[in-house]
Amino acid sequence: MTLPSRPVAQPDEQPGTPPTDFELRVSAAADVVITEHKTGYQWSPVDELLKTELASELGTHGTTRCKQARGSGRAANVLTESNDKVIDLYVVFVHSPYTVDQFRRSAYTRVARFPNVRTVAIAARHAGVWRVESIVERAGTGLAEQLRAHFPLVDDHVDIVPASVPLESDVPELDRLDEDEFASAAAACGTSLDMVNLLPSQFIEFASQSGFSIDMATAIDVLACALSSQMLLFSGPSGTGKSTLARLLARFLTVDDNWRVLEAKRGWGSPEDAVGYYSSLSDRFAQTPDTAVLTDLHEACSDALLKNQQNPVPVPVLVVEEANLSAIEGYLAPVVHGLSSPSVPYLRWPLHAQREGAADTDLALNLPPTLLFGPWPRVFGTINVDANSAAPARKVTARAAVVLLEAEAAINVEAETTRLATPRQDGAPTGGLGVSYVGDPEAARRACHFDTLRELVQALATMLEVAGGEIGLVPSKRDIGRTLNYMAYYLALSGSNSAEVARRAAENAFLHVILPQLGPTEFAQVVRRLANGNLEEVSADPSVAEGLLRSRIERLSGSIQGALFSDTIDFWAALS
Repeated sequence: MTLPSRPVAQPDEQPGTPPTDFELRVSAAADVVITEHKTGYQWSPVDELLKTELASELGTHGTTRCKQARGSGRAANVLTESNDKVIDLYVVFVHSPYTVDQFRRSAYTRVARFPNVRTVAIAARHAGVWRVESIVERAGTGLAEQLRAHFPLVDDHVDIVPASVPLESDVPELDRLDEDEFASAAAACGTSLDMVNLLPSQFIEFASQSGFSIDMATAIDVLACALSSQMLLFSGPSGTGKSTLARLLARFLTVDDNWRVLEAKRGWGSPEDAVGYYSSLSDRFAQTPDTAVLTDLHEACSDALLKNQQNPVPVPVLVVEEANLSAIEGYLAPVVHGLSSPSVPYLRWPLHAQREGAADTDLALNLPPTLLFGPWPRVFGTINVDANSAAPARKVTARAAVVLLEAEAAINVEAETTRLATPRQDGAPTGGLGVSYVGDPEAARRACHFDTLRELVQALATMLEVAGGEIGLVPSKRDIGRTLNYMAYYLALSGSNSAEVARRAAENAFLHVILPQLGPTEFAQVVRRLANGNLEEVSADPSVAEGLLRSRIERLSGSIQGALFSDTIDFWAALS
């Protein structure tokens, strides 16, 4: 079965027919879902618009389903994820560089193969507005003709699928990538430090436009973590904003197509549990609901790095929600092993050992042996700290910057009243503002003058002496490099090389890198020592962002003092 190409309106160009009010409302509602990476029931505002406008065509019990298609033959899976139910109308939003014509071909095959897939309306962006421009429908359904009046761009772009059509034997494939070429292209991507000190203010404004409030100290700190480390663990009690901050940071640092969310599940033990495995019994790759998360991210990296040659090339960001529901070193083993160095141009995730690829069980895609993520990928994990969740292993924290979030000590009446009274914005600001700056974690350190670097090393040594006292704290060479990466970025973001800023940077770096890795006995002694007044007073200079270590030590100290066997408590136990 071969479906011919035909000319269609080019996405993001103004077509001759202006959008209707209905199309504008659907587009605005869809943009909210797509921008915030929502799924499932979050499409309900768009579904309601469709059902209201198309009530007479769909009938009182008509069902609609909205989906996204971002690339490859796998995108056709959006039509068959729930093919056990009859869906009257699918509306699929196709993202560039994937095209309507490509998805139209995949949809034709799916409508032919699955009786419950009847009518598929395919939309792309035109002059910033999502508009349906093509419809694929099973013969005898009759809905497409009734929809033409509501979607003016469709015109004669309707494909009718016969009740029985011969299906091609070949399976759509992901692009075959040469790993050496990919690695070279990733390593060649530069990292800008030009005017990086303006980034914290831009992040604060970006957060405000998204409906969130972040102070300067937090902005400098989380940006320094994200720029200097390729793995971040946002940790704290439920409700402290871990997911919010992780997603906000992902949106700020890269473009929408280059970040994805993986929802961790309890009981995962290996990468195969998360993203599937090759079955020698069926000669097929058994997918999971999360296989698409990584294949989509792989394709986005390929498009940005090797095809489109975007400049600057956006980094991929994987947000892992509730990461510690299962052992991180198990199901995220490719990430943990791949990030053993503080600076990694790309990550590889092996899927199977079939040289020619492996077709999935739905015959929708031929998956390559290895997925590749680059340049300079980031992984943001949220760690819900409670008694029912396991603490991350030392192997994991040795590769991550731990960002500890806390609940407010008291309610700020004015701030909370303002927050609750402020209407929620329908849209979201354009992301990717920090795309030029996120890259090689060692970029800021490598740019430091020798004397500046010496001052940073001295500030770290002093911090270790203050915290360690008689027990002595000697981090590994890797941890020294990681802390210096953070401190160099902290100075660059602060726009100052003063000794006071270096000291604050050393305190924060100690909190993010060193403290979470200490054993129970060392941890208890260090917290007691710092809680007993060994930290210097907060600077009176308003230009110096306040360090975070003091407030965190106060909380951790309270946990230790209230414990019966305080010397058996480490960083994670103190939090829970």
